[in-house]
Amino acid sequence: MEVKITKDNIDKILEFLPYFEDKSNIFSTEVDCYTEYPERVTNFLRALQKENFTVHFPEYKRREDIYSFIDRTIPLSEANLGDITSIFKIMMAGERIRMGGGYIADLIESGLMLKILRRLKDIRNEMD
Repeated sequence: MEVKITKDNIDKILEFLPYFEDKSNIFSTEVDCYTEYPERVTNFLRALQKENFTVHFPEYKRREDIYSFIDRTIPLSEANLGDITSIFKIMMAGERIRMGGGYIADLIESGLMLKILRRLKDIRNEMD
C-alpha cells in the first residue's frame, strides 16, 4: 500500500532543515555505550513517522537500489520522493538494529542527513 505524502507533510519535515544546517548543534552524545539524541533530533524522528516518511519501499525499487543512495554510489540528486521515504525507513531500521543505536548519529555526522533534507527541499520546490 502506497501512502501519499503531501506538500504539508514535506513542509513539516523541512522545518528541521535549519537545525541540521547549524554545525554548532550537538546532534548526539554517547552515554555508557548507548547513543542519546537531544530533544530536537528525537522530535525530527517522530515527525518522520507522523508525516508518513517511514512507511514503505516503492514497489519499483529494490532495497539494494535504495542503499546505493545511502552509500552514495548513486547521487542523491537522482532520488525521488519515494526514494527519500525509503532512505528514511532504512535509517530508522538501522537505528533499531544497531545495539546501542548510533546509526542515525553517523548519518548526521557524515552530512548525509543534511543532503537528504536538501534533496527533499528541491523535490518540494519542484512541486510548486
